[in-house]
Amino acid sequence: MAGSFEPGGDFDDTVREAVREQVREVSEEIGSACEGNIGFPGARSNPVEVSDTDRGCTVAMTGPFAHIEEWGSVRSGPRAPLRRAVEASGLEFHEI
Repeated sequence: MAGSFEPGGDFDDTVREAVREQVREVSEEIGSACEGNIGFPGARSNPVEVSDTDRGCTVAMTGPFAHIEEWGSVRSGPRAPLRRAVEASGLEFHEI
């Protein structure tokens, strides 16, 4: 006797909803670690915001100099507080 399994059409949505709280918790931890990694004085790369999306959560540095601190410039090397926080959590960073 052989059988097969085919998930229902809403399988991804069901799984996503089941882990939504845990995804939010991990995202908050990444946001806190990112804030701890920020080195620019005067909180110019803050605030770090965690937002819910239809696919989970995003963590973003929203300050006016956040992109320079994350990616660097001609005069300043990248400090990567967000990427380092994600890697420290054991996850992978994907730019969106």
